[in-house]
Amino acid sequence: MNKWLNEEALDVLVNYYYPKAGWLQDNVNWGPLDYEGPEANSIIDDPLLQKIDIYDCKTRNAAGFSNVLQDLHFGSKTPKWRWQNAERRHINTWNDDITWGLSTWFFVMMCHRITGSGASFENDHGYRNNIMQYWGTQFGKLGIKDMCEDMIKMKEQGPIFTSIGNQPPAPKKGFSNVDFMTQELPELMFKFTDWLLYTGSEPKKGHKEIVDFLNEHNKSAGHRKFNFQYAAFSMDCSDYYPGSVDEDSHTYLGNNAVRCMKKLSTGYKPDEFMNILRERTGGRPKDLEDVMCDFVRFGQNYVPRGNGTFDHIPSTITNNSGWVSGWKQRQGTPPDTNTLPI
Repeated sequence: MNKWLNEEALDVLVNYYYPKAGWLQDNVNWGPLDYEGPEANSIIDDPLLQKIDIYDCKTRNAAGFSNVLQDLHFGSKTPKWRWQNAERRHINTWNDDITWGLSTWFFVMMCHRITGSGASFENDHGYRNNIMQYWGTQFGKLGIKDMCEDMIKMKEQGPIFTSIGNQPPAPKKGFSNVDFMTQELPELMFKFTDWLLYTGSEPKKGHKEIVDFLNEHNKSAGHRKFNFQYAAFSMDCSDYYPGSVDEDSHTYLGNNAVRCMKKLSTGYKPDEFMNILRERTGGRPKDLEDVMCDFVRFGQNYVPRGNGTFDHIPSTITNNSGWVSGWKQRQGTPPDTNTLPI
């Protein structure tokens, strides 16, 4: 197959979307400025990017689906402290005293991904139905046994999963994700920790190696592959433990990233295309994978419609790039507030 690059779309990604998302991350998401302040109005000048706060990341650890892991790791020093209310700050102050061992940290990180990362893309993005956010306070502070008991108890009381953009995996028939997390995951994380630290001649493992190692367990246990969750977990590992996981290594691409690659190119294998994107942006594959997913939503002018967070946003909103992506538009329709009840 002949190789081809969609230079028009690549130009929008590399020279329009990526630097603007990066500026918003550094100056608003993790900084002191505002999405619609005078600085952003001058530099960003894009209603979609400024009014819908899911287009503000150039690195995956700044995205909402990583909020809980950042809170647990950094506690009161989390980079999103300025956006957090008193209750959230109280929880993060508790997190300053976490003393988990490495395999317990891996267990928490994996549970976060398997349960959907708290994703919603609305005002509770990163926290929706997520119980791991409380494990640094009292419900899991003593370790994996407490955490497993908490999952079983909380599953009986209400939802502990989200599926918006992060569909939970599907273990073998008759075996739930809670079964997997409480019955198999603890031992798997012990084995993973040992493999990560002590197996092989290279000082660091790659993202793909981690996914393949974990999926070998699934294969032997009769489960389907957890490609999406294991890939996210592998990248979390390099976010927080770059001494053991190569943060510059290539990754497996999620469905939206593949969709983006197909729009931007023809004939390239994922790693080949990622090398091109890495050269043009200076980003790492693990971060660019997330950027590619967001770029699809950007090209769709996506506005989350669910709990009312963006009800004030009209269905006519678009980005200011001038690019016509060809993807189905997803602004949605706000509720009609002018209709009187009968």
